[in-house]
Formats: sequence, C-alpha cells, structure tokens
Amino acid sequence: MKMEMNEEYLNRGMDLKRLALYLQKKIWLVVMLAILGATCGGIIYQVVRSMKMPVEYASVSKLYISFGNDENGNVYQYYNGYTWNDLIDTDPILDIVMSSLPGYDRDQVREATTAEILSDIRLLTITVRGDNEKFVREIRNAMESGLREYARDAEELNQIAVIRSGAPERVYWDERTTEACVTGAVILGILAMLIIGFSYVLDESVYVQEDLEKKYACRALGILTRNQKGLQPYARELKASLRYLMADKRSFAVLDMDNHADTRKLEIERLLNREDPDGLIGNNTPDSEGDFSWNIQGEESASEVKGEWEILSFNENVLSEEGCKKIREAGGVILLLPFGKDTGRKTSRILTFLKNQDCQVLGMIIAQADEEFLNRYFA
Repeated sequence: MKMEMNEEYLNRGMDLKRLALYLQKKIWLVVMLAILGATCGGIIYQVVRSMKMPVEYASVSKLYISFGNDENGNVYQYYNGYTWNDLIDTDPILDIVMSSLPGYDRDQVREATTAEILSDIRLLTITVRGDNEKFVREIRNAMESGLREYARDAEELNQIAVIRSGAPERVYWDERTTEACVTGAVILGILAMLIIGFSYVLDESVYVQEDLEKKYACRALGILTRNQKGLQPYARELKASLRYLMADKRSFAVLDMDNHADTRKLEIERLLNREDPDGLIGNNTPDSEGDFSWNIQGEESASEVKGEWEILSFNENVLSEEGCKKIREAGGVILLLPFGKDTGRKTSRILTFLKNQDCQVLGMIIAQADEEFLNRYFA
C-alpha cells in the first residue's frame, strides 16, 4: 500500500493554483534577479564595447563628379555605385593609387576601400577602413589623388573634386545598451523562474491537507494556523475531526516534526478545551474579547487551557524508546508537520521508526499554516 501511495505521489499532476501561490511568494526573487541581470548586461556590454571589441578606424570622403559629353553632346550618366566599386579595383585606377603607396599590398588596399553612389550619381562616397589611423589616412589621400588624376585622363569625366575628406575615426559598435539590459534581465529572469520551478518540483513541503493525503497513507485531520481567529473555519474543522477521531478518549500524543511540541500542545489543548460559543462559532470580530487566538505565553497561559483534554507532546529530535512506550500507552500519536517546510525525509524516517515500535499513527496535522495562503487557495 505504501509503495502504491508513493508511486501515485511521484506521478501526481501539478496543482496550478498551488503553484501560482507558491510563485507569488518567490516573485521578489525573480524581480531582483531581473534587475541584477539588466545591470550586469549593461555593464558587460559597455566594457566589451569600449575595451574588447576589435580596433578599427574609418575615413569617409565625399567626391563630386563632373561628367563629360559623348560625340552627340549627351552627358555620360551610366556610372553608378557598382561601377565605381569595380573601377577602383581595376588596374588603371589602382596603378595610380599604388604609386603613392610604396610598401603597401594591392589586395590590402583593395579590401580596405569601398566606393558607393548613395543617391545622386554625381556624388561618390569613398570609405577606407583599417586597424590604425596612419594606414587609413595614407590610403584615403592616395585614393583621392588617384581618382582626381584618373578623371583628367578619362573621356567620360571632366573632373572629380574632393568636397569633404573625413579624418580617420575609431569605429564602435552601435549603441545597444538598452538591448543589453533587456537581454540580461530576460536571461536572469528566466533562469530564476527555472530554478524556482525546479525547486517546486523537488519540494516535499506540505501546504494543504491534500498534500498529506497524496504523500502519506495517513488521515489528514486538519490545519493549525499561525494566528487562529474565530471566523476562520480551520479551527472548527480540526476540532471536529479530533473529537470524532478520539471518540470518548480525552488524551492522545502529538509528535512535532518542527520541534516545537510544547507550544503546539498548548494550542491544541486550548482548541479542544475551549467552548464553541466563546469564539469558535461565534460572530466575534478579530478585536473582540471572546475572539479565539493562540497567543500562548508562559505558565499563566498554560494554566488557562487546562481541561478535560490532556495531550502528551514529543519532539522529533528527542523521540526515544521511553517516548514510544508512552505513545503506545496513549493509544497512538498524531504527527504535526510544519507548513511550507520540507520535512519529507525526516517524516519518512519517523514513520518507519514508529512502525517498528508498534506505535499507531492516528493522523497528521499541518501546523503554523499561513492564513493568507489558505484563504486564497480555498477561495
């Protein structure tokens, strides 16, 4: 039976509402990591952009072309961007350019230079790129001089005049700091969601009674909240379940897996010994005198809850052979599992120990539950 229950628990479906409430308490982590990711993304981009990117310089020259006339008196107008890009790579122009660049390789000059006609066919744009300012400046000067000289000998051209000769400037990547920040935020935000989701899958904490029923072959008796109020149903349901379970008996044992057994004992005794009309079923407001809340402190409060119900209390970390003997004499024990804490492995160990000691487990209770979580879950 236990193996079947464990297998069913491992193959359980996902409770989306429980997951949503779980994530709601972790959303601050996602937001903080997203902010951290945005900050890191922007800083890393700026550092790489200014220090690690390849060093490159570029110079842009603007040249104005005056076309000649053909034998019919018509102006030559068939030059375009592709024509000029091919022309500057050909021997007539490149020979002139290379004569001003002793020690340079033709292929090196050819790869560094680009010619474009952007809109007006009379306006030629020459761009020279290289890894240092001297290289770019010398090729730019040689290319401008070579094109002017070529125009004097070409019948299609009257002249080429340089109207702007740009100084070599370092080329940086486009300014994309915003994109880098967004990318960093998305990456760390998704990573945080994956980590939270993975931790949720591995989380064996109990939040609602259904968790107890799915995981353990034990009766889920009810819930003890952190600040029990008269208008909340959890105290009434737990009281009814305990009274029905114990029938005429007025004593039993509790074992707290969070090692606060004395406090939990007083809470349950007060719950069972308290009369309903004083607060459990009444219409008192949270501030009224008859309102039911824990607030158990010291010996004076402990004396208030004395009544017909008496409870033996044990902590998980000190349970011994003598304690098991008292549990058997009491007729069984109720386990208290802390809300939202992963005590699955400890609980499995204790259940095995209790079984070996022939101690009957009467049921389980979720202790210190978050009322806000429960109210939203059961809404």
